[in-house]
Amino acid sequence: MQKRLLGAMAFGLVLTLAAGAGADTPAPASRGTQSPALPALPTVEVPPRPVHSVPDDVPPSRPVTLKGRDGKEITRRSPPAMVASRTPVPPPQPPSVRTIAGSARVLDAVTLVIGWRPVTLFGVRAPTAGDRCTRGPEAPHVCGDLARDVLALRLLRNGNVSCRVPPGQHGGAQAAICLDANGVDLGGWLVGEGLALADSTGSYDYVGAENVARSVRRGLWRYR
Repeated sequence: MQKRLLGAMAFGLVLTLAAGAGADTPAPASRGTQSPALPALPTVEVPPRPVHSVPDDVPPSRPVTLKGRDGKEITRRSPPAMVASRTPVPPPQPPSVRTIAGSARVLDAVTLVIGWRPVTLFGVRAPTAGDRCTRGPEAPHVCGDLARDVLALRLLRNGNVSCRVPPGQHGGAQAAICLDANGVDLGGWLVGEGLALADSTGSYDYVGAENVARSVRRGLWRYR
């Protein structure tokens, strides 16, 4: 009986101590509790960077004098000249075109003499030795002779011509495009009359006129 009383008293003491310890222990923080706010970061102002302007007029550099150990002047050197930046590059120039003008006389079917200079009509070939041609009901003639006479007759009243030499002509008889006083291209006129042939190795400008003369059988094309 006494042992039971002592055990009950001990069990009650344990409960009393446990209750007292639970009252003093703080309750755990709930998950919904917010953490304390952090302090704001400091603001740092950066001053603007200075911009240095370059003057347009740069003073000329002074020459540099070199001296030896004895103090005597050895040589004097001038600083290299400053090259201006962004120097505009001139555009390429087109090849020069020469002109020949003056009073002309006829040398042969496709060649003129202006002053002392022989000038061959550019893009034109003279008729061959076997070509015959006519400009009317008369009997056919040697086409080269007839072309020479007709060209001379055209320049009889006004022999002033203006010729343009295409680029690439060097030495000897100069091949040129010649216009008479009325502005008529003499080479094209001869080809159109059937008194000369178009030279496609130099120019295709007169191929059309040659085709027309051939189609109507004019000049030398009447006998070819």
